[in-house]
Amino acid sequence: MQDGYYLSTYLHIGTLDYLYETCIRHDPNMALFRKTGSRIKLVRYWELERFTGMKQHRQSFFNRDHAVNVINELLRPLGLTMDDMEEIWGTPGLSTCEDYHSLADYPGLAYHSISHLFSAVMSDSRLFYGENIIGLAVDGIPDDVIDREVGKKNFFAGCVVRRGELELFPVESPGPLWDWASSRFKLREGTLMALASACGSEAPKQNLYLPPITDGSFNIWEQDYLRPLLESVHALMEKESEGNSAALDPRFTRQENEISMVMKQVQAESISIMEKNVEAILGRYGLAPGDTYLALAGGYALNCPTNSHLMDKYGFKGFIAPPCVNDSGLSLGMGLYAFYRKMSPQRLRFQLGHAYHGSSGKTLEEVLGAGTFEGCIGKVSPIRYKRAVEDLIRSPLIWFDGAAEIGPRALGHRSLLGDPRRQRTKDILNDIKSREWWRPVAPIILEGQTQRWFGQDQASPYMLHTYTVQDGMRELVPAALHLDGTARVQTVSGRGPAKRLHKLLRQFQETTGVPMLCNTSLNDKGEPIIQDVEEALHFALVKGIPVAYIDGMRVELLNHDRYKSRWGKRPYTRFISFELFNARERQEIARLHNPCGIPDDVLKFYKERIQRSGITRYDISNPADARRLTREVNYIRQSRGTRNRLKYNNPD
Repeated sequence: MQDGYYLSTYLHIGTLDYLYETCIRHDPNMALFRKTGSRIKLVRYWELERFTGMKQHRQSFFNRDHAVNVINELLRPLGLTMDDMEEIWGTPGLSTCEDYHSLADYPGLAYHSISHLFSAVMSDSRLFYGENIIGLAVDGIPDDVIDREVGKKNFFAGCVVRRGELELFPVESPGPLWDWASSRFKLREGTLMALASACGSEAPKQNLYLPPITDGSFNIWEQDYLRPLLESVHALMEKESEGNSAALDPRFTRQENEISMVMKQVQAESISIMEKNVEAILGRYGLAPGDTYLALAGGYALNCPTNSHLMDKYGFKGFIAPPCVNDSGLSLGMGLYAFYRKMSPQRLRFQLGHAYHGSSGKTLEEVLGAGTFEGCIGKVSPIRYKRAVEDLIRSPLIWFDGAAEIGPRALGHRSLLGDPRRQRTKDILNDIKSREWWRPVAPIILEGQTQRWFGQDQASPYMLHTYTVQDGMRELVPAALHLDGTARVQTVSGRGPAKRLHKLLRQFQETTGVPMLCNTSLNDKGEPIIQDVEEALHFALVKGIPVAYIDGMRVELLNHDRYKSRWGKRPYTRFISFELFNARERQEIARLHNPCGIPDDVLKFYKERIQRSGITRYDISNPADARRLTREVNYIRQSRGTRNRLKYNNPD
């Protein structure tokens, strides 16, 4: 391989998919690497949602020119274009070669899952070549953009690495359970997980046997486990409504109690699945946990209680995962797999190191000089940490610092921070973000303090572990805890790009005796995390936040009401617009590409549910295929609708 720049892209191009907004790949992202000999450096990472404002950004590019224009605009601040790349990987229509993926190497495993694996196991090449690692890619469902035969493969991949020697195999994933529940309850997986722990209601455990499922068989999950569970819980709730106590939590609605009962058992079953994976691998390969690292990736790796449970139960030597464990990390994994494959037998050298590889955008000086916020900016002065602590004690504040963190969680560079000692802090933060009262905010704590406060000495720099607060400490930090006394913890060291945040935490400890702060992501409900300075200032003014700390400067905000009267509550316009056509133009283009006039909802269902299975495909320009497709989709939806008519889905 030549030295130079390499671009890994987890994107999708499709005219009809753009027009109908079918979801082929969600959370699209790009990774720019620079190769110098055996050394690989991650130069910049982009998550498209941050630049378009579309949460999880599910829309494809209209055509190649559309994609190239957007990519070159993102590369422009670095003085680069796509023409400067040695190779481009990951997206048909953009890729410049075909020898970067795993289709020939591992024909029985989904490439999507292998990419997840490499985002974790190769995130520190010193561990890959020098230690034992068990890797698990536990996701919901893979995409079929490159791997067109994905429906005939094992969806989920695991691996054992013994000092650079790699062996891959199928594993089971709890991800489909959560995907199904999320679809059923119309709530994101993180919300379901929070509700399960927050609400105290319990239902009798369902003792149902499930065979190992490595191919994401949603119908088995639904029919053999989830549907009986839902019906059982609903029957219990019906008895409660007739006056029989079902031990409901009076703080929550009837529907919230019901969802919590279901999700507690889904969580228990999920942990059981992960234990079976781990124990099977330990036994098969004769590995001792104390000499082995556990590496996790895929959307289910955001399930912090499971991660901590596995580490506590088995005593692994250490935990490996990138901050972007969900699909937002796939371009990282695709790139690392490509380097591994193409550089072999040479050993590559790579360290992710930290989470702060995103863009930084315009400077505060440039933004204020543009005059957009004229009349709304008070004094701007360099940070004084004692003053910052006083501000925190008075009210939550915005903390915006340098390059953005990558992944779905704010890790102190695009955060709302607050005083954890008052319950009111959590109420204010949830009100700012338009969230339910019971939604938790996370503690961000000085590394080295977790043993005293949580009885754990393992670092958690990417907020991927849940710890229980120690006895006697709960009343000291009520705003930073879940209702059950646990917390999704992030640890911060004085090393790396989060130095200012570390200094703030030390000053807060010196002032209050508490080495942690409340931390939640800087975004409103339904929006991605804020990317640029303009968006942060707009958010502060719309939400009534008096002070923002931006790149080491204290910024006072004024005249919030006057600003809101001009802007309303709408979010700030993001950097990239995906609106290329008006409604009439879209209809005309759609007619050209859908000549048989397949109904929009049928075509969307086909592309999102049937086509990506890799088993059944139709030529939508063929009238006979179009008629057969319409009949099949209508039959599937009708049969599903009949099965899905359950009373629990009705509002109270």
